[in-house]
Order: sequence, then C-alpha cells, then structure tokens
Amino acid sequence: MTARSTVDFGYRYRVGWHVLIGAVAIPLGVAIAADVTVALGQRLLALGTLAVIVGWYALVAPLAMENRDERWGAAYFAVLAVAFPLLLAIAPISGALLFALGPQLFVMVARWRVRIPLLLILYTELAWAMLAPVGVGRYTLAMIGVTVLVPMTVTILVGAYLTGIREQNRKRAALIEELTRTRAALERAGHQAGVHAERERLAAEIHDTLAQGFTSILMLAQVARTTLHRDPAAADSQLDILEQTARENLAEARSLIAALTPVDLTGRSLADALDRLAARHTRDTGTHVEVSIFGERSGAPTGTDIALLRTAQEALANVSKHADATTVQIELRHDEGLMALAVTDDGQGFDPATVRGGYGLLGIGTRATGLGGTCAVRSAPGQGTTVRVELPLAPAEQSARSLQPVPDLSSTPDH
Repeated sequence: MTARSTVDFGYRYRVGWHVLIGAVAIPLGVAIAADVTVALGQRLLALGTLAVIVGWYALVAPLAMENRDERWGAAYFAVLAVAFPLLLAIAPISGALLFALGPQLFVMVARWRVRIPLLLILYTELAWAMLAPVGVGRYTLAMIGVTVLVPMTVTILVGAYLTGIREQNRKRAALIEELTRTRAALERAGHQAGVHAERERLAAEIHDTLAQGFTSILMLAQVARTTLHRDPAAADSQLDILEQTARENLAEARSLIAALTPVDLTGRSLADALDRLAARHTRDTGTHVEVSIFGERSGAPTGTDIALLRTAQEALANVSKHADATTVQIELRHDEGLMALAVTDDGQGFDPATVRGGYGLLGIGTRATGLGGTCAVRSAPGQGTTVRVELPLAPAEQSARSLQPVPDLSSTPDH
C-alpha cells in the first residue's frame, strides 16, 4: 500500500467528495425541474447539462484525486469551464454548484499557478451569469461582491487549509515509510547480531569442550601407540582412558546440541564439577591439579557456574599445551555478591603484551564481560601464570564493566 492511499486526505475521504457533489447536484436538479418560469425545453437542457457534469465527475474525478499527475484535474476542470457557463445561462441558480467544485480544485490540482486561473474562470463565469440578464449597476455589483468575491475568498482559504492537510499527510506518509524501512533494517540488524552472537557462543562452547576433548583423545592415542608394543597392559589402560574420554566428549556434544547444562554440572555443584575436571586433567596429562573452595555457596545462577567451569577448562587446556607445569591450583571463592575463580600454574609463564591471535582466553574474557564480570591474566617469563575471573551473582548491565583485552595463548608456544 502506498503512502498516498494510506494517509492522503483526498483519497481516504473520497466518499465525502461523492456525498458533497450529490448533496449539491440533487437539490439543484430538483430546483431546476420545479422552476416553472423556465420553458420545459430549457429545463431539460439544463438538467442534461447537469447530468453531463455529474457524469464527468464520476468518470474523471476519482482518477484526478488518486493520481499525483495534476493533468487529470486540469482536464476535469477544463471541461467544467465549458459546461458550467452553459448551465448558468439556463439556470443561474446553478452557481450553487461551486460549493462542490471549488474544494475539489484544491484536491485535484497541486500547483497554485494552475489553481488560481481555473478558480478565476469559474467565478468569472458566475459573475457574467449574474450581470448578463440585468446589466451593470450598483446593486448587481454589490450582489457580485456578496455572491462571488466572498465565496471565492472563502474557497481560497479552505483550499489553503486542505493544501496544508495534504502536505502534512504527505510528510507523515514519508515519515511512516522511513520508520517502516528503519524498523525493518533494525530487525534485520538485530537478527544478524543475534546470529553472530549465537555463533560466537557456539564457537566458545565448542572450543572449550569438544576441541579440548579431541585434544585429550589425540594425546592419549599417541601415548597408547608408543606403549602398545613395549607394554601392552599399559597400552590397554591408556585405551580404557581414551574410551572414557571419548564417551565424556560425546556426552558434552549431545549436551551442547540440546543446549543443556554441561555434563560435569548435571546433578552436581560447581565445586564437584571442578574436582572431576581436576581429576580428569591429572589422569590424562600427569600434571597435578588441586582445587580449593573458600566461602559458602550462595546460590549463583546456572550461567555463572557454566562460565566459571568453562574458564577452568580453557585454562587447564592452555596449561597442558603451553605451560610445561608440574602443579596447577584452582581456587574458587564465594564472596558476598561475587564469585571468583583463579587458575594458577607453576609453568614457564610468558609476557601477555607480546602475545597475539588465538581464541581461548579471548573467549573467557568475552564470556565474563557478557555476565557483567571481569577477567585478568597475570604472568611473566619463568614465574607461572594466573587467570582470574570474577562474576557478580546479581544480574548486571553487560556494559557496566570494562575488560582490558586479554591475549589468547591457545595457539602460541609461550603458554
């Protein structure tokens, strides 16, 4: 639907114009037919002319009102300028028809330089019809002033008002169209942002779960291959661990697809999940991992537990790939309104300012800020590394806290 058909005054209230022309033409036709002072033949001619005018209105006026091309309106009034004086010559009372024709002019013709000449022609014809039978005199001039000039002035004022309404409606229609386009653009942008955010979330989840699990499986397979011929019993034990790790990874994949709580958190607390994670990492890599819990559990949201568990998983994955550490300490603190997780290793450390690229720690930082928290990395060559994440227990504005960009070390040889 176009803007014109939605809000344009002339279109929406087109029925009103039909009613107006009928309200003027029908009583006028009755008056002409009842005027016994006029010969029957002249009355019939006048009624025929009136019928032609009404028929011309029915044929052309709707198109002139709906079409933005004012040539329709100019053509409509050009024919009226010929038929109207003929009707006036027979029945001067037909000047009442201008009550309907005048306002129509301002709906069908847009430019004032076209409107004014047409309006002057119509009212000049009315003045001529009044002067022709009686001649020029003070009385007739006074009557012309009352019956021609005053109505013409009122018609111009009404026309200016209608023009203002049409212009206002045109601007409103343009604004509505612009708002509609803007809303559609915002909906598309919101959809794209949602898709992007969901892709980022899935990428982080896959990186912290499936990718790390496949890395463990690969390491266990390599160890089993090297010991298969030398010590079959040890290789068989390694294969059992590999199978168990594969099953755990499969369970994580199913949980991720179903958007459920991570397997380690299913029916368990975060502390229990961290203990299982530590034991599994010690079993798979030989690096001793200890878990310490401080403070009382105060009912954190599930999203907070998931974020902290993923942080521990990613930190341990970086330790196994880069740190060459012998021990790792996981510390979970429950403070008032705050949960903090710190993963500290005694590995070779690195300089955070020199590290670029990767995804792991950047994903940790993004997840933390998404929950209104912070992430910090403290490390130096030869002094180990600490990754610390703090998350509020109460909902917070996502933009309330800022996070200094944290380099990811999952693809670097330093950590």
